[in-house]
Amino acid sequence: MAPVSRSAPAPAAAVREMDIDGEVTLFHEPTHTALVLNETAGDVWRLVDGERTVDEIVRLLASSYGASDDDVRAGVEAALDELVAHHVVDRPPSG
Repeated sequence: MAPVSRSAPAPAAAVREMDIDGEVTLFHEPTHTALVLNETAGDVWRLVDGERTVDEIVRLLASSYGASDDDVRAGVEAALDELVAHHVVDRPPSG
C-alpha cells in the first residue's frame, strides 16, 4: 500500500450522516446504500474533514485512546479503506 500520510480524506458530497441508536450510519444517496460504522470507523469518520491528514487523524485518535501512533495506524487505515470502498469518503492521491 502506498503511503498516504500527507493526504487529507474528505467526506463524499452525496453522503448523509445519521445517528441511529447511538451508532453512526452513513447513507450514500447515489447507490442508496447505508453503512453502519463500528466504534473505530465512527471515530475516524468524525475526524475526516478534508483538512486533517491521515497522520493527524492517527495522532488524534492515538492520544484519545492512550495508545501509540503505530498501534492506531493500522485501524485508521483499515477504516479509511472501507469508507473509501463504500464511496462515503474521497481519498486524494498521496503526495
